[in-house]
Amino acid sequence: MDGDREKSIYFITGASGVGKTTLINQLGNKYKSKPWAFFHFDSIGVPSLLEMTNAFGSPNRWQEVKTHAWITRILHEPWKEKIFLEGQVNLEFIRAGFAKQGFEEYTIILLDCSEEEMRKRLTYHRMQPELFTADMRNWLKFLRKQAEELGTLRIDTSHLTKEEVIKTFEEKLHLYG
Repeated sequence: MDGDREKSIYFITGASGVGKTTLINQLGNKYKSKPWAFFHFDSIGVPSLLEMTNAFGSPNRWQEVKTHAWITRILHEPWKEKIFLEGQVNLEFIRAGFAKQGFEEYTIILLDCSEEEMRKRLTYHRMQPELFTADMRNWLKFLRKQAEELGTLRIDTSHLTKEEVIKTFEEKLHLYG
């Protein structure tokens, strides 16, 4: 693909409530004059678990297929030098999707927070307490363990303000407007 050597992709992942959407929205606002693109994985629509199972065999397989589709899509974004995509995705699916495309200029960033902070954010900030389940807490732990095993960049947002999260992100990735 033309221009791939100049393209960098940042895949921001993490469980619900860690700050992915907030971060990508802040980045989009701050860097709107740059030739950068910002995407939300869930903008494709997220079917019910039953629909995922019926169409793909399992929710896990749906996530894998859609992750690979997103990667293919963002690699074909013309004239974009940096691309940011956020979503709750298994890190192995991300790595495999880029490997399948032969693309290496990507960085996976795990946004993380404590379970207590996740509970507060989902319950009081987002008004979605139904998302704070044992499954979501296990997903948080799974992604954290996976990031540790893979040596993935991890930013703990538990005690950071929104401004501190974006500053930390920019510093760790050497992004400066």
